[in-house]
Amino acid sequence: MDHTGFVPVESLEHYGAYAVLGSRAAMAAGAQALEWVGGSVSASALTARLGGTLAAVLPSGLAITVAALIPNTTSPDSAFYSSAHYAELTKGNTRVRVTLKQLPDGSVDLYGFYTGGKTDWQSVPVIKAEPCGDQWVADMGDGVEIIWTPAADPNAVLGIPALEGVTLKPAVWVYPPGPKAEQILINPAYPPDYQDAIIWFPSQPTIAPIYLSLSVRRGEPGVVSGLGEDVPGEWLDHARSGLGAPIPTGVADALRGRKFSSFDSFRRAFWVAVSRDPKLGEQFTSKEMDRMSVGRAPRARRIDWAGSRNSHDIHHVEPISEGGEVYNVDNLRVNTPKNHVDVHKNQGQKK
Repeated sequence: MDHTGFVPVESLEHYGAYAVLGSRAAMAAGAQALEWVGGSVSASALTARLGGTLAAVLPSGLAITVAALIPNTTSPDSAFYSSAHYAELTKGNTRVRVTLKQLPDGSVDLYGFYTGGKTDWQSVPVIKAEPCGDQWVADMGDGVEIIWTPAADPNAVLGIPALEGVTLKPAVWVYPPGPKAEQILINPAYPPDYQDAIIWFPSQPTIAPIYLSLSVRRGEPGVVSGLGEDVPGEWLDHARSGLGAPIPTGVADALRGRKFSSFDSFRRAFWVAVSRDPKLGEQFTSKEMDRMSVGRAPRARRIDWAGSRNSHDIHHVEPISEGGEVYNVDNLRVNTPKNHVDVHKNQGQKK
């Protein structure tokens, strides 16, 4: 890695007040209060700015970390809109997009990319928070919801409990688009892979729209099991339909018996194993092999994208919330983003 080149970075505070909140893995599906990890403001100040508190609804076995950015609307580079504009938008532009990385020592690394020079990075979904009793709910997709509960007096709320054992790395930077970021960041994730959105509250004009970026992960450790299945033809052609492409036997053999601390770490090892399989390697371009060799999923064809999601996903055939095995490769399928959405829609209709 070359540390000699100058990389022009900015503090995320230039774009607004930010905070990171998180949860433990859900033992059962349902709402969990989001606890404090760190930020540019205090927990009590964030509660006052939001006018309430945040919680997340997660499927069983999942944990979440959320980066929240309340935009600095006085910045000359702000791309956020007035509340009146949001009613007409399903997507909106933002000048910065951020992501979170869980580190082995329990800390969280938050960083972002400036999108001003990359028009294909600027657009994110705009999600309307819907009223539900005395709360407002934003549906983030894949069974994840963010719940905002207003406080009768936000200034009287003492703060947000700390998420034990988790800290935010200091100095949160925004990097320019392009390869220079790789001089500092190790295997950075780029905006097309982020799960982020702008949330707005149509019936709460005093609450500013907020940008959220999510990191949802399988929280529990486990050991890989299962045999896998080989299919004829191009492996990922099967990811476009049905339940998706089964895990090849060669990849299953490479991973079976290995223990992983989280499904995120398994996912990275899975794609590395795919890149090292000689039979599968013939089916990918050199660029795709480069992505997989560092644990990143290959891109799907553009017609198989789902909004900003453009990389292949791993799907649990029997949902974890219904007893499905997390690390059994015979319970896993690889899907294109579009097919993954369709699979979940079909599952929902059958219930």
